[in-house]
Amino acid sequence: MNAATSPTRHYFIIWAWLAGLMLAGVLLSELPIPKVAVVLLVLFLSSIKALLVALYYMHLKMDRRLLSFIAVAPLVLIALALGVVFSSKLIRL
Repeated sequence: MNAATSPTRHYFIIWAWLAGLMLAGVLLSELPIPKVAVVLLVLFLSSIKALLVALYYMHLKMDRRLLSFIAVAPLVLIALALGVVFSSKLIRL
């Protein structure tokens, strides 16, 4: 195994991306833009960070597809539940 493909270097690159995304989230909170936009952007950056952690540090990238579907299923259920909650807020019965 050469230095270009060493696992330590690979994990360091992922760590640098995670640190950069965290720094971007902190810097976004200081910008003079509406708070709703900041929250949405920080949530988007946090989703990317969670995906990187799951794929590389939890090794889901190397696992079978079935395990990936099992990991994604709760996220789909949460999205559906949030959709029901917010749709009932939009439509007052």
